[in-house]
Amino acid sequence: MQIFKKEKQVVELALRHADKTGESLGIMIMALKAYAANNLEQLAESTSSVHSLESDADDILREIRELLYSGAYLPTIRGDIHRLLSAVDDVANKVEGCLDFVNYQKPESLHTYQSEINTILDLTESCYSDLRKALRAFFKPKGKVEELRDHTRGVGENESLIDARERALTQQIFESGLPMGEKMHLVQLLTRITQISDEIENTADELELLSLKSII
Repeated sequence: MQIFKKEKQVVELALRHADKTGESLGIMIMALKAYAANNLEQLAESTSSVHSLESDADDILREIRELLYSGAYLPTIRGDIHRLLSAVDDVANKVEGCLDFVNYQKPESLHTYQSEINTILDLTESCYSDLRKALRAFFKPKGKVEELRDHTRGVGENESLIDARERALTQQIFESGLPMGEKMHLVQLLTRITQISDEIENTADELELLSLKSII
């Protein structure tokens, strides 16, 4: 019975970890939308909040590791569970890095592409929402395979839309009359934003592979 108690604790912590990451993403998106509208007032505070949430997420991940080391789940999938949750943590790290980039480097002329950036941010939020729903489907008793697959497909579809918009916006930036330094800075930020959805898709891939081995 003790082993099942540990597995239940892992599930609760894993979902809490995903929620922390989602909260970080939401704060980053609001901060970047405000920055694109030339509102810098909450940028430093938002960055500090994301740092705090990312630290909380790291603490949760350490708790999960201890439970896995102490015998939660069968050895055949223990490493896969750890790799999946580490992938979610990589999403949180990308969120933190993106907001740090804006807070400390403050790229100029983002307001010129406010609409395009906001669309990419909204798609990124939808992408993570699908991942979080897929995680919840995976951790449900006996699992929900079709529900999980529906949401991982949603992740892939959103990520493809983000990639297409990234390419179009990159071309638009380099064809503009902005100084080359500003162009490069904006594209660096765009890359950091789209790396988040890349990590979300990587996590969804890990989740699908794990679901093939065992639906919990």
